[in-house]
Amino acid sequence: MKKKIGIVGLDKKLKIFLEKKFKKLEFLKIQDSNLFSNKSLKINALVVLYEYPLKRKLSYFLTKGFLSFKNLEWLHLSRAGVDECEPYLSKYKFKFSAGKKIQAPNVSEHCLSLLLSLTRGLFDQLNSKKYALRPTEIKDKKVLVVGLGGIGEEIAKKLYYFGAEISSVARSKKRKFFIKKNFSLKSVQQELKKFDIIINSLPQTKDTINFFNKKIFSKMRNKVIFVSISRDKIINLKDLKFFLKKKKFYGIAIENTGSFKMKDQITYNKNQNLIISNHLGGITTNNSRRIKLALDNINLFSTGKKIKNIVSKNFKY
Repeated sequence: MKKKIGIVGLDKKLKIFLEKKFKKLEFLKIQDSNLFSNKSLKINALVVLYEYPLKRKLSYFLTKGFLSFKNLEWLHLSRAGVDECEPYLSKYKFKFSAGKKIQAPNVSEHCLSLLLSLTRGLFDQLNSKKYALRPTEIKDKKVLVVGLGGIGEEIAKKLYYFGAEISSVARSKKRKFFIKKNFSLKSVQQELKKFDIIINSLPQTKDTINFFNKKIFSKMRNKVIFVSISRDKIINLKDLKFFLKKKKFYGIAIENTGSFKMKDQITYNKNQNLIISNHLGGITTNNSRRIKLALDNINLFSTGKKIKNIVSKNFKY
């Protein structure tokens, strides 16, 4: 009997390709209208290539609806962020994989674009005839990348080649040639004043929510550059605003993931040298990594081998 895989974002061309390549599998196109149909409930795997066909029902599926899928052995999300699933991971009886590394190139480049806009004073110069900030460079700056997952590692590597001195906060003790020193979340707090640039690329878990708070901001040096490319909830926004008023920062750039109500894709506050981009980091014209990971994992699933990018139930990412 063929195993059934439901795919969100399945088009005719991909369906033909999959049916030729995986003759022992059956593929079903999944969208809002049929996610909880009798046929869909019998699937053995659900691969979410693109989320827009499940706009209304994906959150319900991830938090409660999955209980209705008695045959489900594997779920794959193409996105990197899985914080929405954290409270329910212990109830997932199926394997759960995500695109936590495939977005590293585009999100790391977005991080650098925000950082360079601050260091070169691009928005300041565009918005004022007499700009307040003298442009600076990244070379020889001491940079701390907080969170060295797939995205954080790519940010650190790129900045290393800019000539910066890179330190990191990471769970892994594995040495990287581009990292001078690695800290834990606790040990780094006494070292924060040493850094010119601090970048937040932490995954959102119960341990990292509000990590960047009054205590942490107060330990940073004055005129530090702070860039956040991760979830907004890792920052205590009330505390951030307090230090903005105190003019603590040389500049701040935040990738908005929902906490800021925005009409424009990018906003700039010249009084604070504050740039906010509206969840643009994950957008790219190159979906080849997304497709390749999904196809690799479908192949591994069909042969009973270990699936790539499994989300850890212990670490929550």
